[in-house]
Amino acid sequence: MFASVAWLSADNDSVSVVQGIDVSHDQGQVDWQQVAQSGIAFVYLKATDGITYTDPKYFDNLAAIKNTSLAVGAYHFFEAEDAPEQQLNNFLSRIKGKGLTLAPMVDVEITREQSAEQIKSRLHEFLTGLEQQLGCKPLVYSNSSLWQANIGPSFNDYPFWFAHYGDTMNPPEGLENIQIWQYSQTGTVAGINTLVDLDKVLDGKHALEALKCSY
Repeated sequence: MFASVAWLSADNDSVSVVQGIDVSHDQGQVDWQQVAQSGIAFVYLKATDGITYTDPKYFDNLAAIKNTSLAVGAYHFFEAEDAPEQQLNNFLSRIKGKGLTLAPMVDVEITREQSAEQIKSRLHEFLTGLEQQLGCKPLVYSNSSLWQANIGPSFNDYPFWFAHYGDTMNPPEGLENIQIWQYSQTGTVAGINTLVDLDKVLDGKHALEALKCSY
C-alpha cells in the first residue's frame, strides 16, 4: 500500500503521521508520564527473544504505561534457528491477558545462517500461530536487505514495520502494506535518558486505530 511513497520525508507534513517509539531494557528507567506528554502516541515494548528470554524491563514498563494515555504493543525478537512453536509459547506467555492494546510485532533481524526457505517456513508458522491465538494480524519488522533476502512478498498480507534510517523512506520494489516506519535509532524523547528508536504510523490516527488489538 505505501511502497509507492518512496518520497516520504521524515519531516513531511503532507501525510498524516503519528509518532511512536520502541524500547527494551537498553533504555533503562523510563518516565512514561513525560513520554506521554512529549507528543508520543504509541510505544512497543520488547517482551521476548527466542524460546526462553524475557526482557528484564518489560513488566515494569508495561505496568507504568498503563497509567498513561499511550497505546502499547509488545514485540518478539525472532530467532531463525529456534523452533517456532517454542518461541510462540514464550511470547504468548508474556503478552496474553496483560492489557496490551496494539497488535503484536515480530522483529526479524538475525538469520543465523539459516536458508531463506527455512526462515520463511518458520516465520510463517510463528505468524500463523500468533494470529490464531490472538485474533489479529501481527506486524512484521525488518529492513530492506533482510526483506529482499529472507522474507519477500509472500508475507505482504501482514502489516509491515519498515526500518530505514534517514530523511526518506526507500522501500524495495514489491514490499507492500507498510504501516510503520522506523526512521531513526538515535532519537531523544523526554523521560528517556538514552537514545531511542523513533517510529511513525504513516496513515496517522486511522492506521493506528486499525492496529488496535486487545488480547
